[in-house]
Amino acid sequence: MGNELITEFVEKKVVDAMGDMLSTDDVKKVREDALTVAGAFLGGGEFSGHSDDPKECEQHLLQSFQKNTILLVQKTWVEKDDVSLKEQVLYKLDQFCTAMKDNQWTKLYPSFREIITDIVYLMFGSQAKSKDFSEYALRIDPEFGVFWWYFEQLPATVNWADDKSFYVLLVGMFFLANY
Repeated sequence: MGNELITEFVEKKVVDAMGDMLSTDDVKKVREDALTVAGAFLGGGEFSGHSDDPKECEQHLLQSFQKNTILLVQKTWVEKDDVSLKEQVLYKLDQFCTAMKDNQWTKLYPSFREIITDIVYLMFGSQAKSKDFSEYALRIDPEFGVFWWYFEQLPATVNWADDKSFYVLLVGMFFLANY
């Protein structure tokens, strides 16, 4: 999807922040950009939270991600052929959430990508694998479409510092915690 279409749904500063977030190694800048990108989700919320303690807010967000994403998968109706995939996703999600406690975010990055890809397949079926899915998602559910744009921007593999990986993944977790 080109930047022309996404700018119909988010401000240019969000597109720029996404690019900057992925290209910089400055963790303070990554966090600022992550806040900007997350602000484009769900009517402009932000994951910095209402508490004076950022770590407390982050912990609350991680717990909400775990609870809401498990619920999302459990409530997703699937074809009989996809029941085993749904069970696998729940298992992977449980393993991922347990591993979050180790704070090895770069190591968890591939699992996050795999889980999200599987969840989106469970939600949208084979449509999720079509070449025009990004545009389709934006048109039928702009909030989800913006999330999918964020997800598509993520590289397949990374060799980032754990702090950077944490904030990049936290953006996606913020969306799923509140979707």
